[in-house]
Amino acid sequence: MNTLKKNISVTAYLSFLGSLFLLLSLSACTGVKDTDAADFNSELGVRYLQQGRLKLADEKLRKSLAQNPNSAQSNHYFALLQQRLGLNKTADTHFKKAIRISPNDPELRNNYGSFLCRTGRAKASVTQFLAAIKNPLYSTPEKAYTNAGICLRESGDNSDAINTQAEQYFLLALEKRVSFPSALLELSKLYADQGKRAKSQEFMMRYKNVTQ
Repeated sequence: MNTLKKNISVTAYLSFLGSLFLLLSLSACTGVKDTDAADFNSELGVRYLQQGRLKLADEKLRKSLAQNPNSAQSNHYFALLQQRLGLNKTADTHFKKAIRISPNDPELRNNYGSFLCRTGRAKASVTQFLAAIKNPLYSTPEKAYTNAGICLRESGDNSDAINTQAEQYFLLALEKRVSFPSALLELSKLYADQGKRAKSQEFMMRYKNVTQ
């Protein structure tokens, strides 16, 4: 009789362990499914954003954040949407959260830099552009260099030091990609403003040759 009780106890214990394992496995699977669903909805959201379908973008991005609030991608894309809607405080919050989660994402850093530039924070924006460039896997550093130069030029400070720094960023962009149109155009404008007509025309010709 005692042996029977022991066997029943062991069987019950093993059954309990099996149920617990199954429950944990299902929980893990649910977590994976939520993450995948969040990524899927964030991708849909940013596509709708690019198409100008802002209501659908908002719906999908909010859903992705509900499924995975700690997704850098979802926070990044939601920040871009809020920026588009003119909700700068909310955009800033989600940009910062995305960067805390994924500090080495160069596209995220570049986009946050552009946001800071548009909201009048030139020095902070340059910091973000340079952070993007530091990532050796960033495929388009010329964009960040050019953005840094543009932001300095639009900061309201027209000092020689600022213009020299902006010029250096544009030239660095061209070192990364010799025919990058935006950098060529910005250098032409900068030299025109400085009265350097020959240089301005040189870069304008290069720009026109590229854009043709």
